[in-house]
Amino acid sequence: MGIKDDRGQVVIPPAFEALGWSDGSFSVIGETTGYRAQNHWGLINLKKQFITPAEFEELVYQGGEFVVARKKVSPVAIKSGCINLRGEIQLPFVYDGIKVNGLRAIVFNLMGSRFSVGLTNLKNEVLIPLMYKDIYSLGTLRYAVENREGKIALFSENGSAISDFTIDSLSAFYKGYSIIHEHGLQGLIDREGVIKAPARYQSIKIEEDGRVLGKLPGEWTYLDNQNRVLTTLVADDLIPVSKKRTIIKSGNRFGLIDELHQPLIATEWDSLSELTHDLFLARKDDRWGVITATGKLQVPVIYDTLQFYEQGFRAFLKADGWLLLDKNGTVKTARAYRSIHQFDSSTWKVRNGSYWGLLNQDGNEVVHCVFDSIGDRTNQLVAVKFKGLYGIIDLHENWILAPQPYPIRLANDTRYLLIQKGNSFLKSIEGKVIYFTSYPVEFKEKYWIEHLPNGIQNKLSYDGVKITIEEKQPIKISATKVNIPSLFQMNEGLQGIRRNGKYGFVDGKGKLRIANRYDSIGAFQNGLAPVKLIGMWGFINTDDKIVIQPNYESVSTFSNGLALVKRNAKMGLIDQRGQVVLPLRYEHIGRLSTGKFLLKANRLLGVAHENGKIEIEPRFDELKVLANGQLLVKQANKWGMISSSGLDIIPMQYDKLQFDPSKNQFLAFRKSEWKEIEVK
Repeated sequence: MGIKDDRGQVVIPPAFEALGWSDGSFSVIGETTGYRAQNHWGLINLKKQFITPAEFEELVYQGGEFVVARKKVSPVAIKSGCINLRGEIQLPFVYDGIKVNGLRAIVFNLMGSRFSVGLTNLKNEVLIPLMYKDIYSLGTLRYAVENREGKIALFSENGSAISDFTIDSLSAFYKGYSIIHEHGLQGLIDREGVIKAPARYQSIKIEEDGRVLGKLPGEWTYLDNQNRVLTTLVADDLIPVSKKRTIIKSGNRFGLIDELHQPLIATEWDSLSELTHDLFLARKDDRWGVITATGKLQVPVIYDTLQFYEQGFRAFLKADGWLLLDKNGTVKTARAYRSIHQFDSSTWKVRNGSYWGLLNQDGNEVVHCVFDSIGDRTNQLVAVKFKGLYGIIDLHENWILAPQPYPIRLANDTRYLLIQKGNSFLKSIEGKVIYFTSYPVEFKEKYWIEHLPNGIQNKLSYDGVKITIEEKQPIKISATKVNIPSLFQMNEGLQGIRRNGKYGFVDGKGKLRIANRYDSIGAFQNGLAPVKLIGMWGFINTDDKIVIQPNYESVSTFSNGLALVKRNAKMGLIDQRGQVVLPLRYEHIGRLSTGKFLLKANRLLGVAHENGKIEIEPRFDELKVLANGQLLVKQANKWGMISSSGLDIIPMQYDKLQFDPSKNQFLAFRKSEWKEIEVK
């Protein structure tokens, strides 16, 4: 590579492996750039003068006149330093990493298994010692410094602490302010470390004109069923998990409170969900753990994935693999595995590298990971594939059937199926052939089944003796002497049948009572059955008389004397005489568990009584019927509660409204609005 100027004149001849910087970018700063020769980097100017020899492993421009370089300082160590565009060393090559920020440099070294971060000036004078978890620039000569506990303080460019280590995160400064986060809530701090707004807001934003707007968390109100206020609580969400415990969300953090709203688990988790009565799955910084209802860590918050099962946990670490833990969080497995899957009630199927084995519930390898695959397992035996061959071992890893070329299925502890091309052989463990077949087989506990192509199923003992032959044949009813391919369930003494594509009914003795002349039918209920004739539905009685003419696209059976009917895509209700109880004008009608009917018209919801009389006209966007008949309703994005007769009980003024049956209380939520914060 070489360089031409904008007139096409060669400035640097094409004599280098690369020009620019080792991160792949290209720029000329003043008259200087980087070059690579013999796979090492150096600085060169446009006068074809080498500023430094090609002695660096990496060379990355950092702004101003500073370049971060890495080079070998010993046969086994590579360190970072900083040079200027004249090739002069600004920071010595003693660091594992450097990021230049104006006239300061964030530097770090690997100490043991973790990095320690500090701040220097470009004379290598230490301003903040290399002892912190992280340091990042906030602009305007301010730095966020994170300690080992994950808390942050504000520091000046001279390395002086301006605030305490109480902050979870800081934004860059804008209009002289930084937004701070503490326990999921937001506040405001200035460049001098003065708290201008305490961290009690759900959200804060700084406007272009310098105004600061804040929105408090929402307010939850506990109400009884007479709309009396029991208590209030500031939170963004409440999730009752029992009569005495509630998960609380404040800002973007979760915690747990008791029935008196006292904290049980601090509101500091990214997510929190109940596993059992006393255990909660918790996440923080994309790591998972388990915490008790009293706030004690049961499983450390270090896992990338954590899954609960009856005896403990299945856990995953990206750097290691899968582990089994007991309920107390103690690792049971001696190593991490590439995969762990539940094999049966007592064992886990595990993969170490490319090989498979089995673990017991204590995490011990009862079958070592040396097999290509693990097949069936019985009480005492395991089918395995080993070096491309198939065999059977016991749980002490003794070979019961030495590896051979044909696949194996275990039937039980004494029998197995050897599968060869064209035939399968049922054999005893000793190798005696008991039966052979070319058809699919199915193993049961006390017998096995051979499936023949004609639908016949041979049921055989494990000694190869046929027990019975079960054929899939049409059912014959002697009273009518006809084959009936399908029957309905008997109801009110009559049973639907289908013959030659038409439907009718027979009695309990199989005698034809209603001729096969209908396109489709339903079961008898209250003496009437729905029937389809010439594409439309009506109802007949047990004497095969049409009681309700087939005028409907669809119908339901009668319940409490009423049936749902549909015509021209509209639904209504009729009685057993065919009289219209609710006109066919609704988009949908559904039966509720209370026996009432949910009505939908023009995308709005209402309710009708069990007798079909309208109680609440369709006028709500959402509607939930409670067990006591009261209704939670939503209109214009606000929730309230009304009685079964439509009287207001809780005004429609809440953004959320939910019923807590464990306490027989209502939880009503109101969002807060953006308001200007007085900042002095």
